[in-house]
Amino acid sequence: MNIPPLGKMVRAVLGRSASRWVGGLYRSVFVDLHAVAQIVAREIPTGAHVLDVGGGDGALIDLLLDIRPDITVTALDVAPTVGQWIRERHIHRVRRLPSTSLDDYLASGGRVAQAILLADVIHHVPIDGRANLLRTITSTLATSPSTRLIVKDVEPGHWRSRLGLLSDRYVTGDRNVRLVSSCDLVAAMRRVEAAIQVSETELFARDSPNYAMVFWR
Repeated sequence: MNIPPLGKMVRAVLGRSASRWVGGLYRSVFVDLHAVAQIVAREIPTGAHVLDVGGGDGALIDLLLDIRPDITVTALDVAPTVGQWIRERHIHRVRRLPSTSLDDYLASGGRVAQAILLADVIHHVPIDGRANLLRTITSTLATSPSTRLIVKDVEPGHWRSRLGLLSDRYVTGDRNVRLVSSCDLVAAMRRVEAAIQVSETELFARDSPNYAMVFWR
């Protein structure tokens, strides 16, 4: 018998409203999502359309939409649901695409984005599949030089990192999760595209081991 991950069972029992509140408290152990939203918001161009790849429950996007009333978002995820925690007042600014990969979206001729967001996505991608994902994204950056790629992830080697790994494996149910350091991320990007430009935000200084990097062509 396949037993669903603990996190999925808890959400089913609590319902949308209660699970959002409880989930927010639980997530705060690992990350200050308000700090992430404030820092990421500064990196998004004015009036941008944002492509949120691996959007999950949409908690970060919901905060970004509060801070940046000028942006719109397409949130996609390979999971059967995406963006379920985005509040009603923001729904008209978000297109949600569940069961959709980045390749699916690009093949469909989806709207060009001025910012691509990967928030806590890379460490869920199998190591042997990361190069293909980064190659797809850098190809997209090449066709749209003004587009910025914003990657938020978690630096390994800290107690919150280790606790987060346990959560991903036993609460979320992803037993194959592997963290990627900011240095390794930059190296991986440059193996795919040597000319890629990068800057680091102040997220790590403010909320380590969480970090956010910005890439562009």
